[in-house]
Amino acid sequence: MEVIPVTTQLFVERMSLIDFILKHVRQLQEGDIIAITSKIVALAQGRVGSRLSKRKYIYRDSKKVIETPWAFLTLTGDGWCINAGVDESNANGRVIFLPKDPQRVAEIIRKKLLKHFAYKQLGVLITDTKSLPLRIGTMGRSIGYAGFEPLKSYVGKKDLFGRKSRFTQSNIADALAASAVVVMGEGNEQTPVAILRDAPVRFTKQRGVNKKSPSLVLLPEKDIYAVVYKK
Repeated sequence: MEVIPVTTQLFVERMSLIDFILKHVRQLQEGDIIAITSKIVALAQGRVGSRLSKRKYIYRDSKKVIETPWAFLTLTGDGWCINAGVDESNANGRVIFLPKDPQRVAEIIRKKLLKHFAYKQLGVLITDTKSLPLRIGTMGRSIGYAGFEPLKSYVGKKDLFGRKSRFTQSNIADALAASAVVVMGEGNEQTPVAILRDAPVRFTKQRGVNKKSPSLVLLPEKDIYAVVYKK
């Protein structure tokens, strides 16, 4: 698999996202996946606010908030994250929220790209970053996807020694997002887009918004780590 960074002009609030993508991504190949940082999706939607109201925004967008000496640990519709995804980096003195309905955004962008390039197989990823418990640093994750199966199930399949898997599913969407974020960066790289080529995915034929797309979010009561954060 090849991951190709796309350096662009500075994206500003309320700029057309699809026009921006087509301006900087002149060519795609059949079967490519285009990764787009959630920050420019949020900017396109006008999802910005004042730093003075950061705390209010965090509580507004969270189902549960645990205050720590370093940040707010928050439960949102997309699972646990830091500060409900509210970000001050590359925000020019303001704060940027997570985009609204990134799954739908990914589906719409894919539909337009399929039409523009006259292809049958393309994927779209909306990426963000996350912190992992007991690990230093952040890594990429997917908050929206379209055009490919986000999970690969090994349930019922045998390993090298004949043992059948009972629970294992590989999270393809998050793994691809992590790869994309490596080249997109999180500082002044000005690389909000990346192209993943020859990714080992199973493409889907759905066009347009697909309400049946499987969610990658696990209910808190089914989370294996629930015993930790319930204390």
